[in-house]
Amino acid sequence: MVALAALIDVPVWLVLLIIAAVLYYLYATPFGVWSGLGIPGPKPTFAVGNVPQLYDTVKGVRCVIDSWVQQYGRTFGVYYFRKPLLVVTDLELLKQVFVKDFNHFTDRWFHGEGKLQQPMIKKGLFFEFGMDWKRIRRIMTPTFSSGKLKSLVHHMNNTGRNLGESMATYAGDGKLADANTVFGAFALDVICGTAFGLEVNSQNNYEIPIIKHAKSLMTFEKDVQVLFTLAGLFPFLVPILHKLEIGLFKRKDVNFFKRTISALIAERKAAPTPDDYADFLQLLLNAEADSSVEDLGGSKKLTIDEITAQGVLFIIAGYGTTSSTLQFLFYEIGRRPDIREKVMNELNEHIAEMAEPTYEDCQKLKYIEALINETLRCYPPVHLLSRNVDSEVKIGSFTIPSNGGVLIPIANIMKDPEHFPDPDNFMPERFLNDDKQAANIISFLPFGFGPRQCIGLRLAMLELKMAVVHMLKHVEVVDSEPEKLDLEDYLGVLVPKEPIKLKMKLK
Repeated sequence: MVALAALIDVPVWLVLLIIAAVLYYLYATPFGVWSGLGIPGPKPTFAVGNVPQLYDTVKGVRCVIDSWVQQYGRTFGVYYFRKPLLVVTDLELLKQVFVKDFNHFTDRWFHGEGKLQQPMIKKGLFFEFGMDWKRIRRIMTPTFSSGKLKSLVHHMNNTGRNLGESMATYAGDGKLADANTVFGAFALDVICGTAFGLEVNSQNNYEIPIIKHAKSLMTFEKDVQVLFTLAGLFPFLVPILHKLEIGLFKRKDVNFFKRTISALIAERKAAPTPDDYADFLQLLLNAEADSSVEDLGGSKKLTIDEITAQGVLFIIAGYGTTSSTLQFLFYEIGRRPDIREKVMNELNEHIAEMAEPTYEDCQKLKYIEALINETLRCYPPVHLLSRNVDSEVKIGSFTIPSNGGVLIPIANIMKDPEHFPDPDNFMPERFLNDDKQAANIISFLPFGFGPRQCIGLRLAMLELKMAVVHMLKHVEVVDSEPEKLDLEDYLGVLVPKEPIKLKMKLK
């Protein structure tokens, strides 16, 4: 420091003062935003804001947010490093964010402004911004119509049959099934079939490369927290990390799926026979050449990079969420004989014993649908949503500055007794009362809400119903472990602290 001062011929104290002023400007001044706007919230820590509290490994994010709601009310301000985020649990304000003022909240907020996802991942619909998001969403929406879903049922039946037979083997051998492993394989098989037309049957071989990379892709280790901390403390590193393709997802896994999907695309382009394929990849390739799509953002079609990105997104969006939901659903079935009985009664009423379920059959399974919804309410796979703002905007009496965003803790909202009485009681029947749910529809948020709601909602519900039908055609789940289920909510993803195990017997 002395040498630096001598070199530029200024006093050491002045150099130190300048450095201190720069650090203060960078890391202290942003933390006056909410108090300046009269919005309450927890006290931020120098340089890191409220991140240490949010990442409390003992309490967990949901518990911390609950305590803040009790202290500051349903709406309050926090800081994710230097980013001011308004935490909103008030349903009227959420209507503004999701629907009424959606034009101000079109984009999701991601730490690092979306650049902690690798460049190709960022082109996926979930991560994309602005006009590109609107264009891709408009092009992809028809691929999730009921007619298209019906054409995919045979893939789900093939995969569901494998699931049932795999579970029958566990039951016949008297072994406990590791729920994460078996349902992860099922979810991946459904994705491979419905998205890419591949019959991989990873349920009979958990060690094949595709399932190893899928598991690795969706396993977030502690070094991710280091990456987020570096990006928060030193924002100038983010563009460099993005250029080097260092981000939230492991590069080796992203590259594996990029190569695999690119090879499939090249194969179909070399010998185009679109009538031979009934999968999402072909539907997207058809959209690439479709000039009838309304022009948004300067293009009427998807690029090959965008099609590849959507393929990787199918893995990201469908693998962990489906596996997680089925784990928790069958955990509850194993603990609750009354639920088992109601599920079996409905299956016996609507699904013939030897028949494979059709799309129409699945629409009749109202209790099972309620069971899925209650599982998602109690155990949402992704328990935090976010939105960025495009300019200063006011929702209710709260002003959000142009550099701010909104954080929506959906797990806390769906455990609020004002919206769901007796919220800790697992009770599927609450979703059989249509009038009540219609009045409270925005309080149920596992798929989001509004124009940016999950595009694959109907596909997910169909896939989950198929898994329940096929599994329970072969086995009865008679118990589940652990006796007390503790959860981790690291990085906004809900997972059990101990593996869920299922005990079954043959039917």
